[in-house]
Amino acid sequence: MNKLLIRKFCTNIKNEPTKPLVDNIYKFILKDNFKTVEIKDCKNNRGLFYNPIESPTQTLPIINPLTNKPNIIFKEEPFISYPSIIKSNENICDHCLKEIKKKEEIRQCEECKVIKYCSKECKEKSSIEYHSVLCKSTGSGFNYLEKHASIEKRRFPLLAGKILARMIMGYHLEKSSKSTWLPLQMLSFAKKPPPLEWKDDYLIFSRSLLKGMSESMKKKFDYDWFVRVMQILYLNTIGIDIDPNQQTTKMSSPESGIGLYLLTSFINHDCDPNTYIHFPDDHTMHLSPLKPINPGDEITISYTDTTKDIVDRRSQLFENYGFNCECKKCLNDLLIKRK
Repeated sequence: MNKLLIRKFCTNIKNEPTKPLVDNIYKFILKDNFKTVEIKDCKNNRGLFYNPIESPTQTLPIINPLTNKPNIIFKEEPFISYPSIIKSNENICDHCLKEIKKKEEIRQCEECKVIKYCSKECKEKSSIEYHSVLCKSTGSGFNYLEKHASIEKRRFPLLAGKILARMIMGYHLEKSSKSTWLPLQMLSFAKKPPPLEWKDDYLIFSRSLLKGMSESMKKKFDYDWFVRVMQILYLNTIGIDIDPNQQTTKMSSPESGIGLYLLTSFINHDCDPNTYIHFPDDHTMHLSPLKPINPGDEITISYTDTTKDIVDRRSQLFENYGFNCECKKCLNDLLIKRK
C-alpha cells in the first residue's frame, strides 16, 4: 500500500524483524494460499502477487469454464470480525455474521445466554478463539464496551477487544501470545497522532477487559498497545456485506459488518483494479478476478468507489489511507482534466 502515513513494518520490536522471522510469519499468514499467491516487495512497499504453483504459465480467466461462475483466486476467513451495530438486534451469527433465518437454528452460549450462533461449528470456533475470554459469565465487561461503542458509533474498540481475547487465549493454549501478535506486526498502520477519543475508548476498554489481570499482563495491554492496534485497524479493516451478487470495496458503512483479514491486507489499491472482494455466504472473503490475470501480476483491489471523479477518489484515499494515488487511471484522468 503506497501510504504516506505508514511504516513498512508495524512492530513494537526495537530492531526490524529478520528475514527468516518475516518469512515464517508470511507462511503463517498465507496458509494453504501459498499455492496461489505470494507476498513480495514492490514499488508500493509490499504487495500480493498471483503465483500459481500448479499452473505457473497459465492465465486465470474471469469465469471458470467448468462452473460458468467467477474464478476464486483465494478465500480467507478474518482474523477477527464484528457484526453491524445497526443490525445487532437481528438474528446474526456472532462469529460468521451470517443471518440466522430460522429460530430453531439458533445456538446460544450456554453460559451467558446472550451470544447467538448459526451452527455448532461457529459456536466452537468462537469459544476457542475469543468468546471464552469475553463471555459475561467469566466476569468480562465486554458488554459495557459494546454499549460504549454503540453510543459513540465506534467499532474498532470492539475489534481491539477481540484481538486482546485472541492473545489471551493464545497465551493459555501455547504459553505465548506471539502467534497472535507477530502477524499483526507485519501489517501497515496509520502513522499519525491518536485522536483524543481513543483515550476515552481505552478508559472503557481497560475497565471492561483488564480488571482482574495481573500487573504484568496489564502492562502488555497498556495505552500504547491499544493505540498501535487501533492504528492497524484504521488502515486494514474491510466492510463485510454478505450478498451473493455484490462486489465490495474496502470501505465499510454502519450497515456493514467489519473484519480484519491478514492476507488481504497486503493487497494494494488501484482505481482500475484487476480483482474484487465479495462475501457470498458469510464473513469468509472471496477474491475474484475482474480481468484475466497472468502469473506474476500484482493483485489489486479498489479501496474506494472507482466511479467517482478523480478529485473525490484522491481526496477519500488520502483522508482514509494517507496516500496520493498515482495509478494509470488517475494519471490518465489528470491528463483529460488538463486538456
